[in-house]
Amino acid sequence: MSGVVQVKRILKASPEEVFDAWTDADRLQQWLCPDPGIVAEASCDPVVGGRYRIVKIFESGADEVTGEYLVVEPSRRLVFTWSAGSTDDQTTQVTVTLRPDDDTTEMTIIHERLPNLGVQGGARSAWASIAGRLDGHLAATAERP
Repeated sequence: MSGVVQVKRILKASPEEVFDAWTDADRLQQWLCPDPGIVAEASCDPVVGGRYRIVKIFESGADEVTGEYLVVEPSRRLVFTWSAGSTDDQTTQVTVTLRPDDDTTEMTIIHERLPNLGVQGGARSAWASIAGRLDGHLAATAERP
C-alpha cells in the first residue's frame, strides 16, 4: 500500500483567500516551501490539465517540484500530481480540501503514493512547516491596508 501523509490546519482566512494563496504564482513563491528554504521560482496554471513548477532552495541545494492539476474546485478543493527529488522523483498526489468554519478555514492536505517511510516522514514535517508558513502569509496579507 502506498504511503499517505495528512496535515490539518485551522487558518484565520476565508476559503476563497486560502484557495487564492494556493493558485497564485506570486503568492506561492512567498510560502510553499518548508523552513528554512525559500521558493526561487513559482509558476502555475490552476485549471484541470494545467501545470505548475516550483523551485525550492535549501542549504543542501535545489528541489524542483512539478505537477499537473487534476481537480480544481475554487474555494473547496485542489488535487494535483507532485513529482520532486524529495519524493525520490516519484509522481505522487496531493489533495487540498478547504472547509469553512465561521471566520476560519479548516485546510486538510493529503499527500498520497509516497514511495517509502523516509519520504513519508519528510513529507509530514515539510507539510506541517508549509502549513505554518501559509498561516503566517495569510495573517500578513490580512494586516495590509
